[in-house]
Amino acid sequence: MEKKWISACGVFLGVFLFAACEKVSLDNEKPVVTVTGPAVDEVVMPGSALHFEVEFTDNEALASYKVNIHGAFDGHTHDAGIAGTARKSHAESSGTGLAGDGMRAAATDKEVQAQGAATRAAADSVTFERTWLERDFVALGETPIAGKKQAAVAHRHIVIPATINGLPLREGHYHFTVYCTDRAGQESFVSREIVLSYDPAGHRH
Repeated sequence: MEKKWISACGVFLGVFLFAACEKVSLDNEKPVVTVTGPAVDEVVMPGSALHFEVEFTDNEALASYKVNIHGAFDGHTHDAGIAGTARKSHAESSGTGLAGDGMRAAATDKEVQAQGAATRAAADSVTFERTWLERDFVALGETPIAGKKQAAVAHRHIVIPATINGLPLREGHYHFTVYCTDRAGQESFVSREIVLSYDPAGHRH
C-alpha cells in the first residue's frame, strides 16, 4: 500500500512539474514595436524636437522600453530580431532631452538658422548619441507599460541639442531605435534612419 502511495505521488509530482515547465515555455513570442514617428529619413534640426510616437503589444505582458539615437556614419545596420547593445558616448548630453506638449526647444528657429553656416563649416563637430529610458518618459506623464498587453506613447517630443559643449553636432544619418522588453525578458526593436542637419532646407550631408 505504501509503495502504491509513493508511486502515485511520484506520478502526480511529475505531471505537476511537466505542466509548470510547459506553462513557462509558452511565452516564446517577442513584443511587437510599431513606430509611427519619426518618419524614415525625417530631417531634424539640432535645437529642435522630433515627434515620437510608438505602440507596443505583447501576447502576455509588456515590461519596459527605451529609445536610443546614435550615428550611422560607419554604415552599420541593425538586423531585425537581434537587439544590439546601446552604446554610451562622451558626447551624450545631460538631462532628459524631452519636451512636454506645448514646450519649445531651448534654441529658436532663427537662432539655429543663424548657427547654420558657421557650424557646417566648423572643423570640429561631435556625434550625438543618447539613450532615454522609460522612466524619463514616465517623469513627463507617460504611464508605465509593465503588465499591459498593449500600450502607446503618443505625441511626445524628444529634443536634439543645438550644440554639445559648444561644438556643433555632426550632420548626417543617425539611427533612431526603440527597444521593448516583455515580462519574459524577450526584447524586440525597430530601428530607422533620421537625418540631423542645420540646413533649414533639410539637405543631407
